[in-house]
Amino acid sequence: MKNTIKLVVAIVLIALCGNVSAQNEKIAYINLQDLILAMPEYDSAMVKLQKVGQELENTMEEMSVEYNKKFEDFSKNQDLWSELVKQSKTDELMTMQRRIQSFQEQAQESYQQEQAKLMQPVYEKASKAVETVAKEQGAQLVFDANPQILLYKAPGTLDLLPAAKQHLGIRD
Repeated sequence: MKNTIKLVVAIVLIALCGNVSAQNEKIAYINLQDLILAMPEYDSAMVKLQKVGQELENTMEEMSVEYNKKFEDFSKNQDLWSELVKQSKTDELMTMQRRIQSFQEQAQESYQQEQAKLMQPVYEKASKAVETVAKEQGAQLVFDANPQILLYKAPGTLDLLPAAKQHLGIRD
């Protein structure tokens, strides 16, 4: 019986010590999206990405114009052509349609890969800044305070966004 009481007392003491240390934990939050949008590296990446997107759009536009010209020619002259020429022109149009569709799919994939490549260093730099600032501020836990995700923010929680911007040299 005495051993049981000692065991219960020991468990209660451990639980109380755990609660005391948990209350001393500093919890922080940051809106990572706001930090990333404020970084000059983000703007540079977006300029490069827009250039890639514009190049892909221009190529797609050229392909569409070429297809439309051939289709218009086909529509106007199909009655004048023999069956063999008509079939050849039809095949050519179908091949062009497949090329355009294939290009669209490849362009989308290429754009997404370029976006990931350009944004990876930005995300890494932002994450390192958050980690550094969190350590400096003594935060044990940092949550992303994306307004669409954050359900509740208690008074006294630490917002790391101003410190992270300062760490990165970003001025509002």
